[in-house]
Amino acid sequence: MSNWTDYIRHLQVNLIEYSDAQRWALVEVRFELKLSSPFRPNEVQIGLYCDGSEIAVGDADTQGKWLVRIEGLQRPAPEIIFEAHARISLKRARSERKTVYEVKRGALEAVEVKDTRGGASERQLQMCLPEMIKIKAGNYWMGRGATSHRVRISRPMLVSATQVTQELFSLVMGDNPSGFEGEKRPVERVSFWDALEFCNQLSERVGESAPYRLYEEGGKRCAEWLRSSKGYRLLTEAEWEYTAKAGREALYAGNSALSELAWYQENSRNKTQPVGQKSPNDWGLYDLSGNVWEWCYDQWDEYAYDLRLGEQHVDPVVLKKPSATKRVKRGGCWLDFPPSCSVSHRFWGPSTQKQDDTGFRVAKTL
Repeated sequence: MSNWTDYIRHLQVNLIEYSDAQRWALVEVRFELKLSSPFRPNEVQIGLYCDGSEIAVGDADTQGKWLVRIEGLQRPAPEIIFEAHARISLKRARSERKTVYEVKRGALEAVEVKDTRGGASERQLQMCLPEMIKIKAGNYWMGRGATSHRVRISRPMLVSATQVTQELFSLVMGDNPSGFEGEKRPVERVSFWDALEFCNQLSERVGESAPYRLYEEGGKRCAEWLRSSKGYRLLTEAEWEYTAKAGREALYAGNSALSELAWYQENSRNKTQPVGQKSPNDWGLYDLSGNVWEWCYDQWDEYAYDLRLGEQHVDPVVLKKPSATKRVKRGGCWLDFPPSCSVSHRFWGPSTQKQDDTGFRVAKTL
């Protein structure tokens, strides 16, 4: 039986503020739970240790955060080792999951968090990065019916288990354009170009090269995919369907019971919902059917499949011109009926369009 703490991700301690003169410090503990976790963030209790001795205990909130002010420090805060232990608040087990935070004099500015509107600290960013699922290379039948054709995805990749959340988008881009606000809801009202800008900025923040060269030509916005980049990028349409099908020919991304794995017209309550709440597909990815449409990199071509019949195509992508104004969207959304949420349904939107039914997820080439 695995330890329950295997579900804890990114347990971190942040020294937010302190006063050496008044001998106090404001400490924040943050963590995430894997999407498969059987418990909730507010069922996790945090023990805060100072130089090896427990000095405070408290329960995390529903977002996996706990903020505590420590009084009566015996030494300057930057010289103290703060350590956090996570445990189940019901005291069924003691955690082995812990983290240590130590900051040297003069280095506090690198981790201090006072106003996230101007940009996130690296610790915050690492906390919000989505879980990335490794997808192996392979073959599959793309499409359905008369236009079904054989495709090979030749390189393994990492694909985010969930759609990009509003929390992550805000930390990277500095704003949240979404109509249905909520940190763990998918970001929406983002254009295709917004998604590419996000991918570039996130990649650079984590030390990877930008996957897209964005430029203007003849007054039109253009994009070039730099395929040597290992940064965060959009899926191609072929990669999206391969990932959604996950090695089976189910109607939706997981099985044929749409209500178990998707937020759509019948159960969404006319709005997006927090990511990762429904059942995943066989490869551990959530919301590939429903919640929000997902931008893909391809240019829209209604007849693209007609040219692929009769032979296998390797890593196909449709892009006749870098300024293409119609781009592929896949997966259906919160206001759609079941047919639009199937893994083979094709759709598109203007590249500049910003609607509350459209977001995206990210991938990385290995």
